[in-house]
This record gives sequence, C-alpha cells and structure tokens, in this order.
Amino acid sequence: MRLTKRFIIQSLNNLNVSRPIRYERYYINDKLRIQSKDKIYEKEFLNKENIVIKKVNISEDEFNKLKKDAYAKIIRDSYLYLDDNRISIKKYLGQYKGLIRVEVKFHSLDEMNNYRKESWMETEITNSPLAFDKYLSRLSKQEFLLELNKYISKL
Repeated sequence: MRLTKRFIIQSLNNLNVSRPIRYERYYINDKLRIQSKDKIYEKEFLNKENIVIKKVNISEDEFNKLKKDAYAKIIRDSYLYLDDNRISIKKYLGQYKGLIRVEVKFHSLDEMNNYRKESWMETEITNSPLAFDKYLSRLSKQEFLLELNKYISKL
C-alpha cells in the first residue's frame, strides 16, 4: 500500500526547494520504464500497483535503443522541499507543462490520516490520473488538459 498524498500547485515561487534533478522517462510497456537522471540511465520494472520492484543501471546506448520503443515520454524536474523531508515536487515540461505535483510520503497510515496539508498546497489529486507518471503517460494532450483544468479551475 502506498502511503502518499499528492497535491497540485501552480508555482514554486517562495518555496524552499533543492536544485532540480531532470528526469527523462520513457514507458516501454506497463511493466517496464527507462529513465535518465543526471547522466544515470536506469531500467525499472514495475508491478501491477506501479511500484518499482527492480531497478538496473544501463548504458546510454541501451537507453537510447530502448526509448525508440516507448509509447510515452515524460520530462520533469524533481525538487526536494527543504523544510520537510517527506515532500518532493515534480514540475513537468513538454506535453505535460503546467502540471506541478507535490508528493508527501508517510511512514504510517496514522501519520497519513492525520496530515494537514501545507498552506501553499492546493487541490489534492491523489486519486486522479495526474497522480502517477504511468497514468499521466496514457493521456493524450487534450485529455491531459481537460484533467488539469478540473483542478486548476478550482484554484
């Protein structure tokens, strides 16, 4: 079971965040994705719940060969929120530009159930297709914009 809540925000302004790490992810199928981050290339195997069950470093050449077979590409910058080590922020680029997702990870169900979001966090998206890259990758540009507007229009 994932102990994570996800929220949307419109800006990183005035947030105490780390320097970004650029992720370039390619989805080969429902059980395999590859990614590059800071010149590290990885192959990740996923289970039915979209949890990484195995991660293997690969060469840049293998990465470039595998990405040709991808059905989707996601590029995002990942930040750590320096005031709370449970929180990370993903700012999307390319096709998914406009999405800035906040992820809060918890150690227990009790901690998650009693969590009060930070004042700068906006609408919760934990149960939307915007919550996970795997589901985001399945949306067309139009579907993505419709989904994003459901949450942005509430702000």
